[in-house]
Amino acid sequence: MELTRVQDRLDARRTEAREIAHVLAAPDARFTRGEGLSAVAPARWDGAVITVTGLSDPPPGRDHQLGVPEGSGPPRSLGVLPGRGSDTPYLASGLTSDASSLSVTAEPDGGSKRPSGAPVVQLALNSVGFGE
Repeated sequence: MELTRVQDRLDARRTEAREIAHVLAAPDARFTRGEGLSAVAPARWDGAVITVTGLSDPPPGRDHQLGVPEGSGPPRSLGVLPGRGSDTPYLASGLTSDASSLSVTAEPDGGSKRPSGAPVVQLALNSVGFGE
């Protein structure tokens, strides 16, 4: 049973690594970087490879969570980031063409449905084809 779970996690990581490599190798991929956050996105895909760098670990009982603004309400979650302040690439999907920025917040362990913490870092997405 444990071996099956480990194999499933390994298969999921391999699939994600292939997707990340595909995005990074896309001939139309565009790159943007801000302090602590970078994104690479090809023109014909609804997502990006996000990398968080140089962030301190979130406080105990908290996780870093990626969000995208939606109108005047709280951001929509794009998921809890892997690692604790590491340089691990994260495959974010479900971005729409009007997404103007990304933010990372410190949310309760496991994340929030709608991130509500103050942004730890933010990144404008206009230069990678979103928000245009």
